[in-house]
Amino acid sequence: MKKRKRASNPNEEIGDYMASPVLSIGPDASTQEAAKLMESKHIGSLMVKEGETILGIITETDLTRKILAQGLQDKNPKVRDIMTAPLQTLDCHEPIVDANQLMANKRIRHIAVTENDAVVGMLSVKDLIHYYANPRMRSW
Repeated sequence: MKKRKRASNPNEEIGDYMASPVLSIGPDASTQEAAKLMESKHIGSLMVKEGETILGIITETDLTRKILAQGLQDKNPKVRDIMTAPLQTLDCHEPIVDANQLMANKRIRHIAVTENDAVVGMLSVKDLIHYYANPRMRSW
C-alpha cells in the first residue's frame, strides 16, 4: 500500500497518512478468505463491496470478536455475517486530529477516507501512531 506524499504543513491532513489503494472483498466470500487476504497483505481491514457499492468493512477485530469469541469458526460464516456497517468515513482534507477524535469516540481502529464522496484510502490506528510519533507534527 502506498502512502500519500507528506505535506510540509504542520496541520497535516488525513490524506497525508492514509493507505491507498483500498483492498476489498465480496460479501459472500468466506471469513477465512478475508483473514488470509489480510494476512498476506499485512493489513487489518478490507472494504466489503458488491460491485461498486460499499457495504461495510471487515476487520481483524470482527474476525476475533465475532467468530472466535462466539465459537462460529465451524459454521463457515460469510463476510456479510460479521462485517461492520455502516462504514465510518472522513474527507481526506480534514485534519488528522479529527480522525483521532472520531476513532476514539466510536472506539474503532479504521476509517475510510473519502474525496468527493468516493473512498480513496483507509486510515488506521497504526497510521495515527506515525503522526503522533513524528515530533515535527506536535504543536504542543
